[in-house]
Parts: sequence; structure tokens; C-alpha cells
Amino acid sequence: MEHVKLLRRPLPPKKTAHYRTPRAAGSDVFSVDPGHDEARESVCEDDEAASSSHHPQRSSPVPPRPRPPDLFCLDDFLQASGSEDQLRRTVLSRWNYRKLLRLFLSELHRGGQEAVANQTLSGEGLSPPTRRIPHRQVVCELAAMVQKEARAQNSFRNHPGVCRASEDQSVERRTEHTRQDLYTVLLNSVTSKHFQDSRRSRSPFHRDFISASELSVLDCATRGGNTLSFKAHFIADLPDVSSLSERLQHLNLSFNHFTHVPLEVCDLHQLQVLKMRNNPIEEIPARICKLCKLQTLVISFCKITQLPDQLYSLACLQHLDVSYNLLRSLSSEVKHLRSLRSLNVEGNQLVALPAGLLRVSVSELRMSGNYTHVFLWSENSCNSPQTLLHTAAHTLTQQHYTHLPPAARILLNSAGVCDACNGVMFGAGLKLIRPAPGGFGLPIVPVMFFCCSPACLHRFRNQPITV
Repeated sequence: MEHVKLLRRPLPPKKTAHYRTPRAAGSDVFSVDPGHDEARESVCEDDEAASSSHHPQRSSPVPPRPRPPDLFCLDDFLQASGSEDQLRRTVLSRWNYRKLLRLFLSELHRGGQEAVANQTLSGEGLSPPTRRIPHRQVVCELAAMVQKEARAQNSFRNHPGVCRASEDQSVERRTEHTRQDLYTVLLNSVTSKHFQDSRRSRSPFHRDFISASELSVLDCATRGGNTLSFKAHFIADLPDVSSLSERLQHLNLSFNHFTHVPLEVCDLHQLQVLKMRNNPIEEIPARICKLCKLQTLVISFCKITQLPDQLYSLACLQHLDVSYNLLRSLSSEVKHLRSLRSLNVEGNQLVALPAGLLRVSVSELRMSGNYTHVFLWSENSCNSPQTLLHTAAHTLTQQHYTHLPPAARILLNSAGVCDACNGVMFGAGLKLIRPAPGGFGLPIVPVMFFCCSPACLHRFRNQPITV
């Protein structure tokens, strides 16, 4: 027994609490797994008890574990003890957040909905649908009805000897025919595209019912009354546009059969744009001066031989197109068109431009297709001797006679202005074509000057001209 060596029982390994990663910086509460705390405590107590029976008690190096906060329950609301900060920390703790999340997930996965909500819709209380008729179609229907009734009344008055029964039957037939024509307008009054006074498509739209030009007037009236176009209607007479006289600003009469400018056009006081190209028009009326707001005038591809002096009184005119006509000259009164910016005189018979155009700030000038070549200047500036009457009148103006007969006074009052010396000029004057280099953006522009006397012509020929 003395040689038997006692073996000491090995000590159990030291058990320490497994702490997790602490919370965010500044947090004084650590997250501990509460599920294993009781098991770890029981194991540690058994080991300490076993070791204490054989070995002396040792000091444990394990730091004190923080206690997790209590869960937030309904009793916390009912208890009045505790400060407001403590209650707030309990409510906003991580443990309370996890509890609420578990409750929410369990409620979500439980699937407590047992039935589907259904709703039955019925159309019994709804109002019946109404047909929408465009405003333009209503106007066309009214115009068609008025014209058809007028035709029916005229036909009834032209046959006074018909018996009463036959009259009633004819009225019924006319009414039925009117209703059918109204259906035709309903189906075919949507479009307003016309060609040669007829529709492009094959439709039962009759000319004697309502013309394409009248339909264009109705279209203009329903769209505000500012723009009206009769382009390519091939008409020779302008329909009634008196209802648009105070609103119409843009009028297009191109590609028609007008032999003269309709007088109704001159009564459109608000007109700003007038286009009348490709018409057999031979002259422009003097009443065109009434269009005081006119800014654009296009009257090309016509048969105009001369522009009236009243045209040059349009102070607002900015664009003038008289190309491809039969013009042989332009008046020096063009100097009164102070607002003119664009002038197109291509395709005429002009030999030169008037000297009055040099006083207008035209930025765009088109004059090709005229007799303005330099080889034709001498031929087109040949002068005949002035008449004795014009020479005597010129002498009288220089002598300042006071007692003159009435015929002489009338002659002196009809004097013009010389383009060379700005003096008085009687008769047509003496012609002289001079180039205006660099004028109007063109290399050479021939300008026609009219001189009052041979001396003025000789003196002006030796002077340079300034643009």
C-alpha cells in the first residue's frame, strides 16, 4: 500500500460565457444568447461544486454578464413606476423589435383570410349613351337644310296649277329626298380636301347641293375665321365672304380662273396675306389701297402689264411677288414702300429697276429672266427730243413768272421730280441706265434714271452714283 500512488482526478475545463459581438459604438449593452444561459450556469455550478470538494476555491476571471433588458409588454403601460427615459429605452430596445417582428411574421404566414371579396357591377343606373356630333358637321347640316328648303320652295312656286293632293305628295317626296341628302352630308362632310371643285374620293356629294367653295367658307368659320383657302378650286367667282370681313387675315386664291381681283377682297380690312398666283388676271384694281394691313402680296404667273400707283401706298407691305407677268417698267413711287424687304420681279420684261428703289432697304431681290443684260442698255435708253411744250414749261419754272394763263398753271402743277438733280421734270424725261454695283446683294443691278433736261443728263452721266 505504501507503493501505490494515488492519481488525482483531472480538473474540468473552465467554462466561460460565449459573448457575441457587441452592439454599435457607444452601446453599453451586449447581446447574449438567452437560450443557453441557464444551461451554462448549471454546468458551471456543478463544476465548481465538484472542484470545491477536492480543491480549494479559485477566483473566476469571468467578468459579470450584462443582463438583457426585459421585453415590453402591456403591463409596462399599466405600471406607473419607472422614469420616462427607462420606459423609452424598453420600448425601443432590440428585444422588443425582435418580438414584434416574430409576431408580424407569424401573423403573415398564418393566412387568416378565408374568403375573397367580390363586387358586382351593374349598368342599370347608368344614363344611355348619346351620339356626339362635331360642331363643323352641325354647321354643314344646317347649311344643307337651308339650301334644300329654299330649292323646294322655289320649285313649289313655279308650279301653281298642281292640285292639292299632288302638292302634298310632292312635298313629302321633297322631304324624303332632303333627308337622304342630309344623310349624305353626314357621311361625307368630314373631309375638306378638294380638287378641281370636286372631291378626290368617289362620294355621292353633289355640287348643286353645296359647293366646295362654300364648304371651305364653312370650314374657315368653324376654325376661327383667320385663314381661308380656295387653292385649286378652279372657280371664276368668289363666294360670299362678307361674314369673315372683320376676322380674315390669310386668303389664298391661287390656281383658279379669276380674270380680275374680286372687289370683295378689297373689303377685307384685316387681311395680311393675299396669294393670287396662276390666275389670268390682267390688272390690279386701285381699291387695293384699302388693304392697309397687307404684309404679303403674291400675284405671280398672271397677265399683269402695269402696277397701279395705289399699290405703292401700302405702308405695311413687306413681301411683294409679281414674278412671271408682263411688266415692262416699275414706277419710282416704289420709294414709298418703306417696309418692303423682299421683291421678286423674275420672268417679266423689265429693262431696269426704278431709281426710287434705291431709297428702300430691300434685303432680298430676285430679277432674273428680264431684259437687263448690259448689251441691251444702250438700246433701251435711246431718247427722243423733248417736246417744245415741256421745254417751255421747264423754262417758266426757272424764270418765276407770276402772271400766267390757267392752262400754263395746270401744266406747271403736273410736274414730276428729276432722278438726277431732284428738280422739276415735265413729260417722260430723258432715260439713262446706270449700274448700281453691289446693290441689293447682286453684283450689278441696272437702274433707270429720268433726267429733266439734256444738260442734266450730260452732267449726271459723268457723276458716280451712290447706293
